[in-house]
Amino acid sequence: MACVSEDLTCSICLSVFTEPVMLLCGHSFCRECISVSLDKQKNCPVCRASVDTEGQSLLTNHVLKSLVEKTKQKLQYRHDKEKAEFLCPDHDEKLKLYCITDQQLACVICRDSQKHESHKFKPVSEAAALVREELQNLVQKISADTDTLERLVQSQREEVDSTKGQSGELKSLIRQKFKEMYRFLKKREQELTGKVNSDEEAGLNKMTEKLRDMEAAITENRKLEETVTSALQIQDHERFLKMWSMEEEAKVVKCSFRPKGGDFQVQKIELSLGPYESHLQLFVWKEMLQVVTPREEQLAAYNPLQDINENCSSCGSLYYDSRYDKTYCDGVLPSYVMQNQQPSSTHSTATFAGQHYWEVYVGQHSNWQLGVPNIYLSHNAGTFQIYTSGRSTVPAVQGKPQKIGIYLNCPRKELSFYNADNMAHIHTASLANVSFPVSAFFMLGNSDNDPLVVCRY
Repeated sequence: MACVSEDLTCSICLSVFTEPVMLLCGHSFCRECISVSLDKQKNCPVCRASVDTEGQSLLTNHVLKSLVEKTKQKLQYRHDKEKAEFLCPDHDEKLKLYCITDQQLACVICRDSQKHESHKFKPVSEAAALVREELQNLVQKISADTDTLERLVQSQREEVDSTKGQSGELKSLIRQKFKEMYRFLKKREQELTGKVNSDEEAGLNKMTEKLRDMEAAITENRKLEETVTSALQIQDHERFLKMWSMEEEAKVVKCSFRPKGGDFQVQKIELSLGPYESHLQLFVWKEMLQVVTPREEQLAAYNPLQDINENCSSCGSLYYDSRYDKTYCDGVLPSYVMQNQQPSSTHSTATFAGQHYWEVYVGQHSNWQLGVPNIYLSHNAGTFQIYTSGRSTVPAVQGKPQKIGIYLNCPRKELSFYNADNMAHIHTASLANVSFPVSAFFMLGNSDNDPLVVCRY
């Protein structure tokens, strides 16, 4: 009866109404319950309203009585149904056994029937204990798995925070480096603009001075021309000759005039930036390489000339330019250990740490392999392949790069290849299964006039 609505429960006995009656105040109670209550006090147990029972009888609440009867019928039907569920549908016997084989309840007759022949049975209590134990184990597994998932969630959240932190650091680095480049470019712009302004000012000063001299000569000529023109306007011959031969002004004109047109030339100033004028971006970029200093890790901390000479087979000639950290080799370089720490001997291998980038000028070499041992990019007669521990894949490479960039990220254990002509990404390989330390690996075939060039950044 626990599921019965409170509206169908007597507030005195707290049970389902029995012969419900209703007082004038509107509250209903069991007939017996309210009769006993009114014998003690003439008030409604709920609202404490006065109840006059003299000459009045308690009226039956027929609506409430009908609802109670219908509710009791439903409850009885549900009870009978639940009871029937624990009876064998085939034999109308109590389900006292549990068939382990079929995982279902059974009665004693079922145990002996052909349907359950050779099946294993247990009493319901024992079977319930076994199932409870299984469920408890399952709960423990679920709980353990949930703990694992919660730890993974925590780790994932930490990774999310770490990624956001890394993103912030990288954005800050980008802003800082670009600010450096902006400052450099702005400074060079001001310097080059200043040079043009200085050259313009110097040239304009010279041209202005020359212009003043020309204008002064023109003024002088116009005065002389005016004097001569005035003399020509005199019609009297005697007066004209006397004026031209005797007056000082005429004498000055005759003595002072000298053609000056040949004394002057138009002053021209050619403003020029030299090679910057036709290749401004190229030369400023070259200057920027000297200002925005790349990383200082040494891919070859020892004498590369000595080491490559000792490791090169069929080496025709070898060049190393320390100004640009470039190594040139005419022959085949089967392998070359690139180190970033000072080794104890020429051929010792130092551990790679941090991040490293180097470029190899492959030029017209038709056959080459570049990377680290067992993981490298290969080119053979126009075909590119990535080799990873003996397995190969074909990367998407546009055109034929003249130089290959190799980026080794030790913290992330990744090796990336780039077309260094335009920094287009070719492939990134995992070094998760590679034992450190690692060394750089080179294998280049012969080329008639194109030596190997290794550049460190």
